[in-house]
Amino acid sequence: IFSKVGPVYEHRLMMEHTGVNRGYGYVRFTNVEDAKEAIKRLNNFEIRPGRYLVVTKSVDNRRLWVNGIPKNRSGKEIRGEMERLTSGVRDIILYPSQADKSKSRGYMFVEYDSHRAAALARKKLVQGSMFLFGQEIGQVDWAEPEHEVDEETMSTVKILFVRNLMLSTTENTIRDLFNKLGNNSVERVKKAKDYAFVHFSTREDAEKALEASNPLSIDDAEVEVVWSKPVDKQTYNTRKTLTKAFTSGISSDLLTRDGAMVRGISPRRRGAAGIRGLGAPGTAPPKQLVQRYAAMTAHSSVSHGTRGGMPLPHTVTTYRPAPDILLDICQNSNWGEPNYSLISSAPGEDAEEPAEKMYIYKVTIPNFP
Repeated sequence: IFSKVGPVYEHRLMMEHTGVNRGYGYVRFTNVEDAKEAIKRLNNFEIRPGRYLVVTKSVDNRRLWVNGIPKNRSGKEIRGEMERLTSGVRDIILYPSQADKSKSRGYMFVEYDSHRAAALARKKLVQGSMFLFGQEIGQVDWAEPEHEVDEETMSTVKILFVRNLMLSTTENTIRDLFNKLGNNSVERVKKAKDYAFVHFSTREDAEKALEASNPLSIDDAEVEVVWSKPVDKQTYNTRKTLTKAFTSGISSDLLTRDGAMVRGISPRRRGAAGIRGLGAPGTAPPKQLVQRYAAMTAHSSVSHGTRGGMPLPHTVTTYRPAPDILLDICQNSNWGEPNYSLISSAPGEDAEEPAEKMYIYKVTIPNFP
């Protein structure tokens, strides 16, 4: 399939110790153009009836998100402590509190020299009992990778994104300032909490304002100004909904009256490329996930009807078989698929006695730690 797009340099299919594949792999092309074309042509490609491929750019994530840090410490101070705890720290990214710019928000992003360094740091930090200035670190996870936009599209952007604003800063203040920086060509300003989007009438004026915004202070707050990345609203909203569903999970399977089964969604951990199974940030989620979630929400939102004043019975029955729960846990933990061996009988005490029927299954998890 991939060779039809262009010459493939390398193909790696990730396997379990049992010999079955993990459901994903890596394809390396001989040139970048073929790789981009493969994403366009093969993402959501129906490889089998009802089974769609998820094809995205491989993410070399080097950034961790760390919660529960002291709010009254500077980036330089925290970097020194993180370099003591982990190796390969390249940068510490802190965002000031919306209400008090002298304090951070209690979380940070840690950029490492390589994906391997970030992975080793995460493995160490998630074990717990790690302290920064006497305060125990909270949750540690992969940072959500930013979605990439091609250079051709970014070259047409006329919107600037401004963050770290004061809550009291108004849209009029922002409009007046950027009109001075960009030849009075601001079309509109949209502010929410401590960030805003500034729309210009021309790309040239937006570039001029961006160049003059480094550095920039508004209402005594040091702000950051960057290009706004275009987002497909439908894709964004769909990913946001599915991310919530994957994070919390929908534990019950749905069985309709016509016998159709819709499997529930188990909570999934965040991987280096984001929520596993959702695809790369900024890309359309896999069709089968969208269809599955739509089917579940459609059935679960069925309300009681009436017939002659009597309530109709539920049209959906929910249950979650134990083997399905175990399968999801094993797949999410990369333990491999459980193997079931039936122990149907055991010999009696007397050799002449018939064996006793047991009907017991032995469950083996291949890679259980």
